Amino acid sequence: DVRLFDRGRYPAVLASFNGSMDESVTLCGHFDVVRPEPDDGQFEPRIDGNYLWGRGSADMKTVVASYMVWMRERAAAGPPFPPFNLLLVGNEENGEGDPFGTPHVLETLRRESGWQPEFMVVGERTGERGDELYGEVCTANRGILRGTITARGVSGHTGTSGSPADLLDTLVEAQAELKLIFERRLTLASDDGWESTARLPFLNVGEPHVYNITASLGVLGLEIRPIPGDDLEAFVAETKRACEELGLELDVVLSEPGVACPDDNQLLPHLVSAVEEVSGEPAVIGKKKPGSSARFAPGGNQVVWGQTGIGPHSVEERHFIPSIEPYLNVLDAFAKRVTGI
Repeated sequence: DVRLFDRGRYPAVLASFNGSMDESVTLCGHFDVVRPEPDDGQFEPRIDGNYLWGRGSADMKTVVASYMVWMRERAAAGPPFPPFNLLLVGNEENGEGDPFGTPHVLETLRRESGWQPEFMVVGERTGERGDELYGEVCTANRGILRGTITARGVSGHTGTSGSPADLLDTLVEAQAELKLIFERRLTLASDDGWESTARLPFLNVGEPHVYNITASLGVLGLEIRPIPGDDLEAFVAETKRACEELGLELDVVLSEPGVACPDDNQLLPHLVSAVEEVSGEPAVIGKKKPGSSARFAPGGNQVVWGQTGIGPHSVEERHFIPSIEPYLNVLDAFAKRVTGI
């Protein structure tokens, strides 16, 4: 059974076995990719040894294909079906802010029926060395905050007395103040490397090669990747106060905290046990730094658990083919444990 969400710019699809979308476990993925550079040559896939090369091979079309194959095989096997559904979205790479990203689909279903998944399995790669047969089971995932800090002024001739102030000075002062707020509000260093990151990715003031006119607009970019526990609301509040004191405008376009799976989630142990059953080794429990759809899981009930890939978003992107079959086998074992048969 398939439901298509296509009333917005970005479509999504939700599939399930039982004629009802209200299942305990939601497998999640995205079929969009980052634009290739320098041209579209990466869209011509190739296999070289144990690797599938191509744009989206690691992030994350191979796992999407694996999910589709697995759902098809479980449907063909007949009942009893596992209480799983599959959600695939098309705007993960740009933040899922527009319909129909993961939060919009989940909110639509919550309004319609009150349903929320008890456990979301987000299939982003978690084998990142490049040769792992089994990816880490990442129980925590960083969130994301993006915004702009805008300075507004008046254009004027730079050679006259009383010419307007230089907006660059104000934004550089804001940059210095922001770095102090980063240190106060965010975990920027840790012994195990599980920490937030804070970047000011762009600063745009004036027009290149125009020397004699003061800029009327300046924009400073802001991106935070917060670990669970770092208080984004407090960070935004302090940043907003600092901007107001400098006469600047803060516009937060995206703010989603990091998530960690609750200790009392009843389905996580089944996945961990399934990995250990199939691999014959202890499951590696990890934490996922790149943002993912996991941050939308209700109550943080999620893991990021995928296959093995290298070089996402780059010309080196490739997927480790031997990690596919073990993943499908673990899904089988996981479904059996959840279903109880």
